[in-house]
Amino acid sequence: METQIKKSAVDLTDLAIGLIVLGIIVSIGATIMITVRDARLTSLPTVLTSNETLSGVNDSVPSAYTNKWVSSVTRFTNATDGVIIPTSNYTTSISEVDGTGHVTPVASSGYFSGQDWNVTYNWYNTSKPDYKVANDAAVGLGEYGNWFKIIVIVGVAAVILALIFMAFGNRGGQGNPGGSY
Repeated sequence: METQIKKSAVDLTDLAIGLIVLGIIVSIGATIMITVRDARLTSLPTVLTSNETLSGVNDSVPSAYTNKWVSSVTRFTNATDGVIIPTSNYTTSISEVDGTGHVTPVASSGYFSGQDWNVTYNWYNTSKPDYKVANDAAVGLGEYGNWFKIIVIVGVAAVILALIFMAFGNRGGQGNPGGSY
């Protein structure tokens, strides 16, 4: 009788540790890039946009400004007759994630709701390289999370397939039905 040595399972500890370390490094890098980007934002020059028309402003769907990272809103007017809309008749918000600004009329006021509004506002010029490079790096690292999920799924599938092949790979080989280990 021929003696065969039982093969041990594939050790994937290094792969798992590598994936965890890679995930930690990318997360730290993204956090640093976002911090650098955000620290530069308020030092950027501002640009004035006058009388940008927001179509059909209503309280159910907030209207977005064309430019992002709005620093201040000077005024809103009715686009039809130029009447200034008092600040008590609308709310504004800026997304902390991507800087998109929105205006929403106060539902109870009904003040020019559903009509076009003109807005005058200042926004940070984010096209400067000292902001843009850090922003592009932060966005790129942030999108790595999508790939990280795929890498983990492929790694798990590889482990399962390796175990299946190890368990059933040597059965019935060389005239020895069922094989021996």
